[in-house]
Amino acid sequence: MKILLNSDEKRGENFPKLGLGYLVSYINKYYPGVEFEVVFHKEDVLQKIREFKPDIVGFTALTYSYERIFDLAKSVRGDFPSIPLIIGGTHISLFPEDLPEYIDAGVLGEGEETFLELVKSFREKGTLKSRDIKGIVFRENNQIVKTEPRDVIEPIDRIPPPDFEKIGVNKNGSAHLMTSRGCPFRCRFCASTRYFKKPRFHSAEYVVKQIEKFIQDYPRRDVTIYDDLFSMDKKRVKDIADLIVKKNLTHRLNMNAICHVKYIDAEVLENFKKIGINEVSLGMESGSPRILEYLKAGSVTLDKIREVVKLCKEHGIAPRGSFMIGSPYETEEDVEKTIEFIKDIDLDQIGICVTTPFPGTELWEYGRQKGMIASDKWDGRLWGFHDVNEENYKDKIMLADMDKDTFFKCYTKLHNLSLSLDRKKELKKILKQPWNLKLLAAHIKGRIKPHKKRLKRKLKAMLKFVKL
Repeated sequence: MKILLNSDEKRGENFPKLGLGYLVSYINKYYPGVEFEVVFHKEDVLQKIREFKPDIVGFTALTYSYERIFDLAKSVRGDFPSIPLIIGGTHISLFPEDLPEYIDAGVLGEGEETFLELVKSFREKGTLKSRDIKGIVFRENNQIVKTEPRDVIEPIDRIPPPDFEKIGVNKNGSAHLMTSRGCPFRCRFCASTRYFKKPRFHSAEYVVKQIEKFIQDYPRRDVTIYDDLFSMDKKRVKDIADLIVKKNLTHRLNMNAICHVKYIDAEVLENFKKIGINEVSLGMESGSPRILEYLKAGSVTLDKIREVVKLCKEHGIAPRGSFMIGSPYETEEDVEKTIEFIKDIDLDQIGICVTTPFPGTELWEYGRQKGMIASDKWDGRLWGFHDVNEENYKDKIMLADMDKDTFFKCYTKLHNLSLSLDRKKELKKILKQPWNLKLLAAHIKGRIKPHKKRLKRKLKAMLKFVKL
């Protein structure tokens, strides 16, 4: 049996979504004998189908990509009417009624076990549309049918690590892994609680085994722990640290972790150092107390953020803050408070994103009530994470209580501050290495003229940051 999976992102992304990789590894473990191929955005899906001749084609889509993926699935149906089509991902899970008539079934929520049952059903019974399969949606007599919801998989160690080769992990980039699913918080901008439901954690043994595999399979030391709740279970963090030390892996790792501010203290940071974590990314969202209170529903305060940043620096771990701009009720004054706060706590690095009302979140409901979202349908103008610029910002739908020109001025200030911190960080790295300083000084004085390309690139990079 052959299955072709279509990713909604390009091959070789730095942090490819892990979902398809989990599907491949789960089927391989519990239903061996299935051959998989993955085709990526901008690649020729129709040609791949002709070559691979799959029995099933599966698609995945987030909200911002679902219309493009639906169009692609329609093309596949037109050219290959007999091949069954399945779709999964957050959008169809949150909006099952959007399932088009040319896609046979949608997977709702956590997908591994549901996808396995769909594959079994097709292979053994020749059908995907079964009311006996929990957690799916399909059309019957032109009516939407949603089957009984499926319980989440427990313990999640039952799910093998994703197949990184299939999802096109960039072998020269940073590795990443998830050590938990679900979240106990109710942040107004996040739909994780609706998708993954309650928090579940991989065991320390599972996590360390996966880290070992990265070291064995890829020529890299950089690993990112990609879930917000990594530090929530302090005993598990300690167990991971003890195993890392026991296996003598710390010196081989340069790790960073995404963490929730609430679950960082001195004990956790001491264990982070043992693990090899040198940087933590923290969801700080805003330096305005009222906007922070609104977005995080009271789970984080500015005082707690200050305390955690101070602790990180004391333990030699670089804190990186993630901030949002364009939130409901936010004004220019609130953004100025955020800028002042970032400077005051002396962050090493920041990330900036535009507040986006994704389906399944309270912000989505806010947008509907305000008339920004029509007919409960996604509008591409809501998507502002990576593409706000001078040419397009006036077309965006903004949630903040400020006009668009003021918003863009505030966004530019934050963006420039982010670039400035990046430059300072790179300069610190240069200044920490005496050899770099001697090399740079000799080059500036005209004593050396590098001939090797690698040395030229290094000097060019250093000059860029020193000049700035």
